[in-house]
Amino acid sequence: MSDVFPASPHPDTMRRLDETKRFTPEGVEYWLGRELGPVLGYQTWAKFEPVIQRAEAALRASGQNPSHHIVQTGTSLRRDDSRDYFLSRGASYLIAMNGDSSKVEIATAQIYFAARTRQAEVESQLTEDQKRLELREKVATSVRRVSGAAKEAGVATKHQGIFHEQRYRGLYNASSKDVKRSKGLKPADNLFDHAGPLELSANDFQMNLAADILAKENIRSESAAVAKNLEVAQHVRRTIKESGGTLPEHLPLAEPIGEVRKRVTGRKTKAIPKPK
Repeated sequence: MSDVFPASPHPDTMRRLDETKRFTPEGVEYWLGRELGPVLGYQTWAKFEPVIQRAEAALRASGQNPSHHIVQTGTSLRRDDSRDYFLSRGASYLIAMNGDSSKVEIATAQIYFAARTRQAEVESQLTEDQKRLELREKVATSVRRVSGAAKEAGVATKHQGIFHEQRYRGLYNASSKDVKRSKGLKPADNLFDHAGPLELSANDFQMNLAADILAKENIRSESAAVAKNLEVAQHVRRTIKESGGTLPEHLPLAEPIGEVRKRVTGRKTKAIPKPK
């Protein structure tokens, strides 16, 4: 394997960074050291490998495990020195930051990796936002399901509030009013609009379990349905406690769902090209 890299014209640096980018079977992007070096303006492996080693040192100094970002492959025992490195996007960014700043290719790569890193952060945030919106919608569906099950069991429409109150008393060991006050919410606020994934999931599980039990036990009494909802909620609370999980009243509030929805809607709007 040659230790001399072919020349790389810097105007094409961004294009070549895209072309040399590889993906793992899981879709994670990475670069190979011997392909990245010439793109960054290095003519020999001997001059580029120390830059990789400086990036490795920077990762270690920041408390990160370098092996999560830089993995050596090949061997240096053969005459052709086929040693190479698998480099994550983060490692490649650090290499650009630790490279020869006099090289135009390095400056271009710094811009490239900064932009790609920010893009990945935005995409990750969007994914988390979408997951929360989907979970919030799932909870809304569960509310409708358990409300329907309660109605079938004999709970009058005007007493649905009493039925749902049992979920709070069993799951949170407090009234809905006290739960909201302890979390700093207003009485009119919908707790589910401020709950994070764990809290939403606990409520979602309780409601679906209650709906299933009401149907399977063929409960046809309002008082029995209300009591059963409390019993199911208490069971879920005990399960959380016995497994060492955080009880729902101690879970922190999440960003209001309305803000999450606006952020996602805004991104989707920006993604739609304007008609010419």
